[in-house]
Amino acid sequence: MYRNRKRQTIQIFRWIIGCGLIFFIIKLFLVTDENQPIPKFENLKKLMIEAENENIKRLLTVRYTCQKYNLGIYRQLGKLSAFKHPPAPQFSVFYIVRSRDLSYCPIYKAGSTTWIYNMCLLMNVTEEELNSGKEQISTIARRRIPELEFPEADEALKATKKLLVVRHPFERLLSAYRDKLENSVAGREHGTLHFYRKYGSKIVEKYRESNFTKPRPDQTVRRKDEPPPAGIEPTFREFVQYLIHTDLANYGDDHWMPYYLFCAPCIVDYDIIAKVETLWRDQIYTIHKLQLQEVIKPRWQHSAGYSNASKIYFNQLNRGMIEKLYEKFKLDFELFDYTPDLYYQYATTT
Repeated sequence: MYRNRKRQTIQIFRWIIGCGLIFFIIKLFLVTDENQPIPKFENLKKLMIEAENENIKRLLTVRYTCQKYNLGIYRQLGKLSAFKHPPAPQFSVFYIVRSRDLSYCPIYKAGSTTWIYNMCLLMNVTEEELNSGKEQISTIARRRIPELEFPEADEALKATKKLLVVRHPFERLLSAYRDKLENSVAGREHGTLHFYRKYGSKIVEKYRESNFTKPRPDQTVRRKDEPPPAGIEPTFREFVQYLIHTDLANYGDDHWMPYYLFCAPCIVDYDIIAKVETLWRDQIYTIHKLQLQEVIKPRWQHSAGYSNASKIYFNQLNRGMIEKLYEKFKLDFELFDYTPDLYYQYATTT
């Protein structure tokens, strides 16, 4: 009996130690709804230093590229510029929250839902309202954060910290195509039928060849539990042909307008440049850098996706098309230190 009690005592003691260890781990890492740990103490300090150094590098790359091509506030009179560049920012696209010292330019398909959600939280919009599904988050945001025009917007931008979030240009274009143009049946509540009528039907009419054949099954991805496309939508190849042969100024839609035209990084002196590829770290850095951790936390809205989609869809293109697409978005690639090299490997030989 004594031995049994001793054994039970040891088991209880081990259980207590185990619980204490688990409690310590929970305290060390604050776990968010996304089940991603927010580092604490020395780990957080290390992250902030790493992200700060990377952010400085990104800002310098933007400055160097703007100077290289003689653009925006870096332009020297009398010298030619290789790219047409807007003379002023599109002030109306910014979300400016002066009370929180933050302005944000939303690059759509590059974490914009996440940060528009965050901007709403900074304006004391409840998560219940944001998650209710009654209105799109962007609609709620514009009601609480109205557009500002010059000169008020210009003064507000200069007085606040400015955030820009970017993504590999090819990944962003593919995401825009899949979300807005690939299927006019699914997602109509998010405007897919509108996009087909405004862009898709015209792309098909202009770029569909007489000997058209549908992409092979291994060149597309079908989402589960969604109705199939109607068969009238443009293929990714046709969408890329449209991008290649259309003047940048006539793209007309924010989802595929180049970054440098939409958010004007050669004019607006951004303080933080985050990337989707490092968004978790960059969100933690931004939130703590701006001392907003009591109001917002790192999150990733609309993060579900097919991890190998680019390899599949870019197989619809030949190398020449990818090279031409790169030339169209070359300035975005250089401004934010991206490369097209991997995508050339995905191309077909024809």
